[in-house]
Amino acid sequence: MVRRHASINFGPAQLHPASVAEPSLLVEAMNGNLSGSWSLSLGRWQGCEVRLHIHFPLLALAALLYGNLTDAYTPGDALLAMGVLLASVGVHELVRLAAAARVGGRTHLVVLAPCGGLTQPRLPADPPAHLVAALAGPTAYLSLVVAAACVLAAAGEVQILGLLNLFAPHFIETQSNMHMALQLAVWINSWLLAVNLLPAPPLDGAELLRSMVWPLTGRSSATAVTAHIALGAAAVTAFLSVVLRHMTLGETMPAWFPLSVLSIVLLYGGNRMSRQRRYDLGLDIEQFEVEETLWVQAAPPEEEGEVVLVEHIQQRQQEALDRKRRERETIEDAEVDAILSRLSATSFDQLSAEEQAILKRASRRYRERRGEG
Repeated sequence: MVRRHASINFGPAQLHPASVAEPSLLVEAMNGNLSGSWSLSLGRWQGCEVRLHIHFPLLALAALLYGNLTDAYTPGDALLAMGVLLASVGVHELVRLAAAARVGGRTHLVVLAPCGGLTQPRLPADPPAHLVAALAGPTAYLSLVVAAACVLAAAGEVQILGLLNLFAPHFIETQSNMHMALQLAVWINSWLLAVNLLPAPPLDGAELLRSMVWPLTGRSSATAVTAHIALGAAAVTAFLSVVLRHMTLGETMPAWFPLSVLSIVLLYGGNRMSRQRRYDLGLDIEQFEVEETLWVQAAPPEEEGEVVLVEHIQQRQQEALDRKRRERETIEDAEVDAILSRLSATSFDQLSAEEQAILKRASRRYRERRGEG
């Protein structure tokens, strides 16, 4: 094993992790500057580390402060809404992880945020598998909306459609916390469903769009297409926020505010997808410490006593080596996306030695393919 100094080559220039000017996802992760560092550990469940992003307590404090200043709702209602939000996001992650396990995927880290999970499970390099996992998230939110609405309807509530108004929901006065929780479940999960369909990672819409484009263009090009769509949508919503600046949504919400927020989210998501595509094209991480393992399996003669020439044995050994190499590359390609997704919620040093080695081998392999092309 040869030890080399840790430096990364991003095409024409070499960048050192200690002094990087270009915003690279991997370098940011190595420096611990990404969102996964801003989370609280909730322990390990079934071998999976669960973390709560700091946005959750910050959002709870903001909701309590707004309710106290405006008297729009009581602190109890604010805490109840946060509980419904956390439960909805938890169900979303459970359903998504179950779908991922169903198609042969797995995960070791879940970061819960107000918009959903910030990490993607490891999935096979198969577009249908990614499509199934991507559909699981929105399906979970839609199921929660329908289930809560059905319970309200069974209780005699007839004004359920007013809860689907995202900006001006019509809540029915009630003294029952369960009844209020059901109303909040309809409204909050409607919001989560709408937000998660946006083509901006780590939202489900980005993976959903990419998995549909993937069979037509390939994984790397599908990532680029998704990034361009997100950036184009960001430009359109920014333009609409200017054109519709005098319009209001609901009673007091100015139209420019949600459109501006949407534009920022799409811009961030498109930029993140563009940076992820660099890894799909290949990075020069040749100078990291790496240890390669090769499998050699010589095929035995088909019949006992068969005369086998030396060159035939060598040919069979080479064929076995190539077959094992292709199998390993296929498995590793299936894990590259999940490892890169983990880098958005953790640091490079926190990856296992196996994951680091997979990323380095895949990087070198992509670079070689690009050179051959």
